[in-house]
Order: sequence, then C-alpha cells, then structure tokens
Amino acid sequence: MMGLMKKHRLYIAASALALCPALSVQAQTFSSPAGAANVANGGFFSTNSSWGDFDGDGDLDAYVTNWFTTQSNPLYQNNGDGTFTDVAVARGAVGAGNSSAAAWGDYDNDGDLDLYVADFREQDLLYRNTDGVFTEVGRTNQLINLNKLGSETSVAWGDYDNDGLLDLYVGKYYHDNELYHNTGDGGFEFVTDLGVGDRRDTNGFTWVDYDDDGDLDLYVVNRDQENGLYRNDLTDGGVFAERACALSVANTEIGQSGTWGDYDNDGDLDLFLANIGANNLYRNDGDESFVDVANAAGVRQASSGWITAMAAWADYDGDGFLDLYTANGGDELQLEDVLFANNGNGTFRNASAEALLSTAGTAHLSTTWVDFDGDGAPDLYSTNGFGLGNILSQNDTPDELFIRVTVRGKGAAAGGNNIFGIGSQVRLFDAETDALVAYRQVLSSSSPGEVTFGAPGGPYNVQVHFPGNEIPMIVGNVSGGQSITIKEP
Repeated sequence: MMGLMKKHRLYIAASALALCPALSVQAQTFSSPAGAANVANGGFFSTNSSWGDFDGDGDLDAYVTNWFTTQSNPLYQNNGDGTFTDVAVARGAVGAGNSSAAAWGDYDNDGDLDLYVADFREQDLLYRNTDGVFTEVGRTNQLINLNKLGSETSVAWGDYDNDGLLDLYVGKYYHDNELYHNTGDGGFEFVTDLGVGDRRDTNGFTWVDYDDDGDLDLYVVNRDQENGLYRNDLTDGGVFAERACALSVANTEIGQSGTWGDYDNDGDLDLFLANIGANNLYRNDGDESFVDVANAAGVRQASSGWITAMAAWADYDGDGFLDLYTANGGDELQLEDVLFANNGNGTFRNASAEALLSTAGTAHLSTTWVDFDGDGAPDLYSTNGFGLGNILSQNDTPDELFIRVTVRGKGAAAGGNNIFGIGSQVRLFDAETDALVAYRQVLSSSSPGEVTFGAPGGPYNVQVHFPGNEIPMIVGNVSGGQSITIKEP
C-alpha cells in the first residue's frame, strides 16, 4: 500500500478542524430509543432497511421494506433531533406489497440519492429523486426489470466498469440474477454476456473489491447451493471469472447473507457468512487466499440457535478493531442477537450484556450499523420478522473515539460522476510512522458515501482512492472526534 502512495503525486489537505484529545478505550454501551424515535415499525414484518441522506440535510434517513402488507413501506425522514417522521406517502416512495430489499444510489448523477425497491412478487420500483420528491420511473419509462422473471430478494448499486455511472445487480429466486448497465442517458441495458447471471436461488450479494485491484467484484450468497465469487477481469479484456470454489469460499451451509470487513487490520477485506447452520469467517490472506477461521475466532455459532439472517461490521467501541453484530432468528425462531466484540488478537467475545444490548429473543431478518445521530459513533438498527417491532440502538460511546469520513466524487458538473464515491478505498495511516492502521471500502449496502474508523490516539492521515482514478487524495493530521469530507481531485 505504501508503494502505491509513493508512486503517485499526493494531494494533501490539512484538516480545518481542531484536534481532540484521545480518550482511553473502555467498555461502551447502548440505549434503545426506537419507539420514541418513531422507527419501530411495530406490527409489520420488516424484511430489510437501507439508510441514506435522501433530502441532503446532512443526516441519514431510513427506508424500511415490509412484507405482505397493503400499507406503504415507511420512509423515515430524520428530523435531526433524535426522532423520525414517516414521509413515504408525502414524498412518493410507497413501495409495493412484498418488498424484500431496497438500495440508495445516485444513478442519474444529479447529486441526490435515488431508490430502487425490490419486490418478491410484484414489479420492482425505481424511484428518481428530484429535490426530495420521488417519481417512479422503472415501470413507467421502461427502464429496468420489465419482464418480472423470478422473484427478487436483493439489490445493490455498483459501478462495475468504472465509467462513473452506477449499475444495478438484482438477486433472485427461480431465475438467473440480472445485471443492468447504466447507459448514462437515464436508462439501463440488460447485460447477459459478462458471466454473472447466477441461476441458483440467491438470498443476498455484495459488490466488493476483494482483491484490491481497483474494480468491483461480486460475491453472491445462495440458498441450499454453493455461493459464487465473481472476480472482475474486465480491465484485462475478460469478463467476470467465477472463483468461489478455487478460493474455498463457495460454502455448503444454507447461506443467508455475507458482509465484508478488515477485522484483522492487515489491509484486505475478510468475509463473514451468515447461515442457517454454522457461520463462516473467511480470513483474507491476500494473493487470493482465504482461510475459514470461524471456530478459532469464536463466531461459528451466533446464539443458542443456528439461524443467523444477517451480520454487519463496525468498530462500535472505538478501539481500532471491527466488531460484528449478528441478527438471529430470521422469520423462523426467536433467538438472541449477538454483539461480537473484537479482542484484537483474532478472537471475539459475546459483548451483548456488557454493552447493555438486549439478550432477549428476537426474530431479526436484517441489521445495519448507521450513525443516525451524527455524533460519529456507529448506531445499530435491526428489523424484525415477527412484527414485534424493529430496534434502534443508540451508541453512547464518546465521539472522540471515532473519525467519520465522507467521500464525494467529482460529479457530472466537474467532468466526473459517481458522486457518492461507491467503490472508493479508504485507508487510515499513522501520521508519524506511515503504517496502515485500518481499511474500509465505500459500499452501497447502507449509508452511501460514508465510512467510520475507530481512532484512539492519533494523529492520522486518511487516504482515499476513488474508482478509476489512480491519484489518491490525502487529508493529514486527523484525530478522533473529527468528521471530514474528501472530494475527488
């Protein structure tokens, strides 16, 4: 990584914010204001959530997908005071009756987040955002997924060809998954010749640059069948090469979802698989080498049962190491969720009780870390499959232990695109030794354009590589408690 930094001319900007004194790391706790915040969505079977700042006011809003209801999906607008208001009907993003997932992404590069809503039974919906008001354009303008073949389970935006335009991948049951290329004129074209039309029943997938070569690869989690890892070889004149079996990450459990994060701070992304059955933690050792260390790390079984629906990485306590939260039970059993705290030595411990998180049984289908109150500490939101109410857990860890990095591409007006920087690589370096401290990627799964580092001590340098741009951007002399924005040069 350091050779790459020295190879190119660096753009360095001194932070304009005052440095904050580092706090000693100690056990941190959560409180649960979901009901008071008006995001519990009680009584509904909530399949998923996606967070993004749709109205551009600087705080994150939430779109929640519901199953089997004639009610609209809620669009929770963040009021900035710890509360939310459901504005789905007023803003025109109501969804359909069996929504399975949603994804925020600025597909038309006009500076605001658009929304794609996948529906298991009905036609999917693509909402174009214009000044905070949504217009459905997928069906009406015949842009995407018109034939409704199969049943959609998952969706995510990613610029797979680094042309600055967000493309879309849709995971399905009962049909091949589908890739749509953004044509740049407001439309999409269905792509069938790049090798990613996985025809197994897909529960979820992730766009991720697992091999750190500057383009997005694709990891697909399939139900009752092997998973797929599609390496992006387009820059070499190829297509996507299926590598899951060769790299021993195909897996044989009943896959539910996958999440990537550099839990051992070695500069590459590791993979946690949530399964019905034993979970897997694949440590990425570089050079296309993965080792399953779930048992040794203590995360093979997430609770008293064996159903993990989803998991998410974040450094919740600000100690510099990614922790893992598992949403358990799904829509099958009421099981306790688990917060696995990273011990910093390759192992994890169950820290739910010490963090004052509920250890009661739930039936959670999804979970995501999101800084809804803007204090830098990652909060937690989980959706429930029994209609018992979703849970928002507010992280009370001092913000002086975190650095929040917002990335922004050049945008169309400046000759570039991909305004929210999806696919960007963000690295934290020790400012004195130049040693790599931590690594993140900006993915579209939630909170597009933002990453958070636990950052005890300091100062640090923050480096961003934007997709398709070999010149890195560096912001120097950054310490915990700061929020910085880095724009593409």
